[in-house]
Amino acid sequence: MADQCEANEGELIISINEALNREKSKFEQQISTAYNLKDLDNTFQELNKLAEVVVKGKFGGLRERPKYSIGELYPMLQRSMIHAKTAIFHCLSSKMSKVHPWMVCFNLPMPQEVFNLLRKEILGRTRYGVEVEKKPGSVAIMFSSLRRLCNQFDQFKDCGEFKKQLGEGKGEAKLIVNDEKKGTMMYIAKEELLRAKFYYGYWNCYGISQQ
Repeated sequence: MADQCEANEGELIISINEALNREKSKFEQQISTAYNLKDLDNTFQELNKLAEVVVKGKFGGLRERPKYSIGELYPMLQRSMIHAKTAIFHCLSSKMSKVHPWMVCFNLPMPQEVFNLLRKEILGRTRYGVEVEKKPGSVAIMFSSLRRLCNQFDQFKDCGEFKKQLGEGKGEAKLIVNDEKKGTMMYIAKEELLRAKFYYGYWNCYGISQQ
């Protein structure tokens, strides 16, 4: 049985936030420009968000209990996003797949804690161009704006707007993300798997769409 004096989830979050705010105040006294104050404010907002993720993981259900330290999560997320970027570019081609015509489809293993951080990164900034659909055992994040998707990937590695030059005289292939053709990243909790599906198109060397 847990010690009755042990702080609960809410109390621990409040305690950490108060400690961070005290440290923030110390830094504010040493900063004179509004620009630097804004950077400081953004930094501590992110620290508060991260603290909340860790505490909720510790006090949540079995699937939510953290396996990794917070120092490991961001590098793991970065590697996952770089792998996803590589998988997308690998699928961009002048020839469509017979199984998934003009679509990029791949699965990416991802621990629950890493997905929780990714989801918070996506939804914590702005809801523009993003929809979320939750079902028992899965969460789908759908992008309706290519710019919004690129901004998310660019935090970890430049995605080049997901345009792939296919060689001299061969044109280019590029991702298509809009209201009609939404890009989807679905997380399957039981399998700890991120399932991605995006549309793409091919334009020949004259700029004519071959899709």
